[in-house]
Amino acid sequence: MPRPVDIVIDFLREQQSRGITHVDLDDSARAFLNQLSSRRTESPALAASRAVIKHEDTEPTRATEPVVRTPWQTQGQTKAERLADLRRQLADLPRRHSLEQLRTQMVFSQGNPDAEIAFIGESPSHHDEQHGFPFAGAVGEKFDLILKAMNLSRAEVYITHFVKFRPATKNQTTNNRAPSNHEIEAFLPALAHEMEIISPRVIVTLGSLTSTRLCPSASSADELRGQWHMWNGISLRTTDAPSFLLTAVHQKKRKFWEDMLAVMEKLSLPISEKQRGFFLPK
Repeated sequence: MPRPVDIVIDFLREQQSRGITHVDLDDSARAFLNQLSSRRTESPALAASRAVIKHEDTEPTRATEPVVRTPWQTQGQTKAERLADLRRQLADLPRRHSLEQLRTQMVFSQGNPDAEIAFIGESPSHHDEQHGFPFAGAVGEKFDLILKAMNLSRAEVYITHFVKFRPATKNQTTNNRAPSNHEIEAFLPALAHEMEIISPRVIVTLGSLTSTRLCPSASSADELRGQWHMWNGISLRTTDAPSFLLTAVHQKKRKFWEDMLAVMEKLSLPISEKQRGFFLPK
C-alpha cells in the first residue's frame, strides 16, 4: 500500500506536469500535511503500531452513491442543441458566482454527445485555452495515443472539464493553477446536468482532484483506483490525468492502462492479447 506522503508527491508531480504552479490548501489539507510532517519524526515501530491499531479498531464503511441535484435546465430537441444551450448559460457563470480568479475564455467540450464514455478532466490548461478544446498540446497527443490504443478516437468519446475556464494566477503566462474548492462547487451542478444530457454508460475521471470530488469519501485518489463507483446513476472509473503520463514511470503507465482495460471490459469492447500486454514487463 502506498504511503500517504507518496500519494501527495504523485499528486504534486501530476499538477507540475500540467504546468500548475499554485495549489490552494484549505484548513483540512494543511492539517493533513502537518500530520504527515509529524509522522516523519516517529520511529518505524511507533508508526507501525498506529497502523495496526487503526486496522483493528476501524470497521470498514460502505460508501453511499453520491447524487448531485442540479437546478440547470436546457432547451433543445437533440443532445447537441441542449449542450449548446448549456454552453451559452455557462458563459455567465463566473460573474454570477464571483469567480474573479477564472479567465474569460471558455473551453467547453469536444466529442460525440451520444458517446458511451465521458472523460472528465479538472480544468483547461494554457494549450487548451489556445486551441479551444480539452487536452490540447503535448497532453492532447498523449491522450490521442491512449484512445488509439483503445481503438477509439475523439469523435467516438465525449471529453470535458470539471471547471470550464482556465484558473488564473498573477502575471500568468503558460503556467496553470488547479481549480479551488469554490470554483469546483460552482461548476458541480452544471457538470451533473452535462452528464445528464450525455448519459454515458461510463465516466472516466482524469486526475486526483476530479476523482476525489466525484467520489466524496475519506478515500484518497489512489485508494479509489482499481474499482467501480457510481455517480448520479453512472458507472465511474478513476485514473490519472494524461499529463501525469508524460513523465510517469513504466509501472504507473501500466496502472493507467489497467483502468482503461477495465473500461473496455465494462463496455464489452474487443480486447486483443496485444492490448492486454501493453506496459507489462518484458
